[in-house]
Amino acid sequence: MSLHLFRSALALCLILTLSGCAGYRVGNISGRELQGVRSVYVPVAKNRSLTPDLQMTVTNAIIRRFNNDGTLQVNQTANADSELDVTITDVIPTAISSSNNDIYVTSQYRVTIEATVTFVNRRLGRKIFENASINGSTTYFTQSDIQEGERQALPLAAQDLANNIVNVVAEGW
Repeated sequence: MSLHLFRSALALCLILTLSGCAGYRVGNISGRELQGVRSVYVPVAKNRSLTPDLQMTVTNAIIRRFNNDGTLQVNQTANADSELDVTITDVIPTAISSSNNDIYVTSQYRVTIEATVTFVNRRLGRKIFENASINGSTTYFTQSDIQEGERQALPLAAQDLANNIVNVVAEGW
């Protein structure tokens, strides 16, 4: 009788433990709005900033980040399950550190790319989020040419922006 009671208690504990995990699934994508979404279409980003030729740098960084992340497959046709529209709104250089020799000379800057992002679930025909403000930034040191330092830092800021965008999409916010 005690062996039967022990087996029954063990079976009950096992059922309760496994039923607590019934809502979980493997993968990063969450949220009811993202169910069934397996691919994303990423059109070329729009550039409303004063910095020229930034749209392809940002678009390529987003595509690379999706490919590395693996949550959604990038589909460069209009047949994808979802669409990610990105508009670069501003590029802001900010002085963050002065030179050791002369406090009136800036030696380190931060460049921030600001963007608005809209993510649409085409399968459900609705926007998951619209005009979300997301940014990416990096720091750089200047020697004598501030514009060259910023030009070299922009791809790194674009990578940070892409990372932040893909994180927002994959988390389902």
